[in-house]
Amino acid sequence: MDEAQDSETATLDDHAERVARRLSDAHASFAEAVQEVGADYDELLRAVARLGSAYAFDRAGRPAAIEAVRQALPAMERDLFDAILDDYACELAAVQEGLLRIALAYGRRRATQA
Repeated sequence: MDEAQDSETATLDDHAERVARRLSDAHASFAEAVQEVGADYDELLRAVARLGSAYAFDRAGRPAAIEAVRQALPAMERDLFDAILDDYACELAAVQEGLLRIALAYGRRRATQA
């Protein structure tokens, strides 16, 4: 690993640590947790995105790109496209919720081992 990668990993770890410190069992859901840790979570995602093209995303441009594709489709395919996007959004929400629960369980386990 080169110095640039070491620096990116350290930055990523710093952002993750800041988010982790603010998570608690008091959060009823991932959406609630993100409201509290929002800026730190966004910085964490930007740090992950800088790790390479496999993690790159474009939140700002995505809505316009999706709408352009949607408008280019016939009506029946638009409905299918919307259903696929909704399904993916639900899967992403489930993954986020699951990872929050794993992080909280890990934190509780570490606390009892200390």
